[in-house]
Amino acid sequence: MRLWCPGPRGTSGIPGNAAGRPGLPNGSMPGRAPPEPPRPEPPWDSGPGPSWGRSEGPSHEPPRESCPGLSRRASGEPPRESCPEPSRNASPQPWPGRSEGSSPQPPRESRPEPSGESPPGSSGARSGGASGKPSPERRPQVPPVPSPDRGARREPGGARPGPEDLVRAARAAGVRDERVLEALRRVPRDAFVPRAEAGSAYRDAPVPLPHGQVTTQPSLVALMVEALGLTGGERVLEIGTGYGFQTAVLARLAGEVVSVERLPDVAGRARRRLARAGIGNVSVSTGDGTLGVPERAPYDAVVVSAAFPEVPGPLVGQLRTGGRLVQPIGPGGREQVRQYERTPRGLVLRRTVVSARFVRLYGVHGYPPGTEP
Repeated sequence: MRLWCPGPRGTSGIPGNAAGRPGLPNGSMPGRAPPEPPRPEPPWDSGPGPSWGRSEGPSHEPPRESCPGLSRRASGEPPRESCPEPSRNASPQPWPGRSEGSSPQPPRESRPEPSGESPPGSSGARSGGASGKPSPERRPQVPPVPSPDRGARREPGGARPGPEDLVRAARAAGVRDERVLEALRRVPRDAFVPRAEAGSAYRDAPVPLPHGQVTTQPSLVALMVEALGLTGGERVLEIGTGYGFQTAVLARLAGEVVSVERLPDVAGRARRRLARAGIGNVSVSTGDGTLGVPERAPYDAVVVSAAFPEVPGPLVGQLRTGGRLVQPIGPGGREQVRQYERTPRGLVLRRTVVSARFVRLYGVHGYPPGTEP
């Protein structure tokens, strides 16, 4: 008995296609065709018949893919799209993104990561709650590091003042000794002023001290020290230590500095600042500066940082012959800084260094204490 078959290879193998219906293109399906009455089934043999969609004769080819429009055609619904006939030598194409040989499954939809959060599996910080939602990473709060020169005043150009500004001011005032200028450059003035005045340390101006005292202007310090004519091995007597800036400059230029300060608390601050600066060739004592320090005499040079109309006698007696003495002469506020030299005949004025304003010199051979102007 002859078995019925849909048709030879080259057709789509679906009932109602171009193999059994003339007038339709080969391998295509009508867009909207009315449902056909069921075709009478041919008689079947008792043996196994051919599988649907296979050509006559034995074949070991893999079964063709079923057309998704078949079930719709049987139910009377229009097919969605045409089902192209695969060629004989065509191999099944894998799904995009999958390797060949894996099961053909559609790719999973990728979910966009929310902005500002770490993707799963990253090292970002996560909350430990039940929601499992990522929490924004928390950075540790680091306290700001205080700057040692916070509050320092800046010049109009934006640069912060420094020791080089003091050197320039001293040159402009007339200082020519390079050793004095180098000492001014090496001594950090901000270490020898009150902490509240550190921002003004490198301005060529006096700085207020406790008890109504003030420091000497840096360029004026340089002029007075230069007038002493130090060469490196002298013993110097300083009257009026203040916070120790001039003392530190003298220590870089002389062999030994003996300093006297009238106010005990100011003398203590000067000692601590000089010690922190590592200056060891200095001794600071508290007492009446007009009396000098006779037990350490004679001195090669004497510098007085307060004003009186004449040089105290004890200071002249403690100065060796050939030594120099520099002191502001005046009532306090309108002085002339003068340079003297000790000779066998006594103290001789050599020159006027500069005009300036100083606080008064108090003591037995100066103004009596409590007679402030």
